[in-house]
Amino acid sequence: MAVTQKAPKASTFGDEITDPAWKSKPSWYQVSTQDRMIDPDNERQMAQRMQPREIVELDASHASLASQPAAICDLIDKAAQEVADA
Repeated sequence: MAVTQKAPKASTFGDEITDPAWKSKPSWYQVSTQDRMIDPDNERQMAQRMQPREIVELDASHASLASQPAAICDLIDKAAQEVADA
């Protein structure tokens, strides 16, 4: 991943968000309990602020998409199904 991942554009640090989607749309959140990039306690605080329908904690690093793809797919599938059923 390090070979293909690019640095964020500098403008992203100054961009203003006027209406974040998590305030008006349903959300789900996954916490990586072994994350060493974003402290898991900070992830939990961000999740609580969003008031997601569900918080899933995975014993995973920051790269949970790569290390636990089945669990991530399950969360996405569940979220999609809940939205479709609404």
